[in-house]
Amino acid sequence: MNHTAAIVTGGNRGVGEGICYALASKGYDIFMAHCGEVDKAAHVAQQLREKFGVRVVTFDCDQRERTIGETLMTQALLAFPSISLVMCNAGVGLEKYMRLIHPEDLDDYQRFMALAHLQTEIFSGRRHMDLRLRGSLLIANAAAKYMVDRGIRGTILFTSSIRSKTPTPMDAIYGGLKAGLNRAAQSMAREYGRHGIRISTISPGCMCVYPEGYADRDYTEEISRIPLRIGGDGTDIGFTAAFLASEEARFITGINIFVD
Repeated sequence: MNHTAAIVTGGNRGVGEGICYALASKGYDIFMAHCGEVDKAAHVAQQLREKFGVRVVTFDCDQRERTIGETLMTQALLAFPSISLVMCNAGVGLEKYMRLIHPEDLDDYQRFMALAHLQTEIFSGRRHMDLRLRGSLLIANAAAKYMVDRGIRGTILFTSSIRSKTPTPMDAIYGGLKAGLNRAAQSMAREYGRHGIRISTISPGCMCVYPEGYADRDYTEEISRIPLRIGGDGTDIGFTAAFLASEEARFITGINIFVD
């Protein structure tokens, strides 16, 4: 068992929840960041405590804030004496509605967001850039500085996507930002490698994390195209993260590993 702590952003649901389960099963204490879902985060945290006997602290924050990196690290270090793994996972799982390239898409998009109880805010490309790319990099940079200052040979990971490599007609914003994240992580891996800090991305394929499936269909079509004929879930990403953070992966950094 590790008896060390990991930060997981967006750890209260979806892929992030599975990441927390996998890391907790490996003995990690968890600092779970979420955005406005206090009850859901508390429920997941309690399940992790009861099942794995680890410490779990939740923190409500908005990753778009300019000070998110320093804020998150400060709060995590108030909860735990040392952080060895940071998993930048937070995002918004609305892939089908992420292009926003054509104005005619906007009415349908607004109707969808109303159904999602987000009536007053349109998830523009700028929002996605702030959340998925800039926010994750701010957290990663703050984490890297902390590890350098403390002499910690830690691991920083990002949840990317197979869409960063395989484009579809519907994902110009989403796929483009994930591709940028891969490239940024590779640069950071070179920058911080001399400090023993390993930085990589993990690209999930079809993650069957919600019983209802996508906004307009279930997972059947995607699974039919997968050679193993199964879909993944968040624990597959979490166990990959645990491997990349382990001594078994001490000679691996700057990669984008596909879990698909």
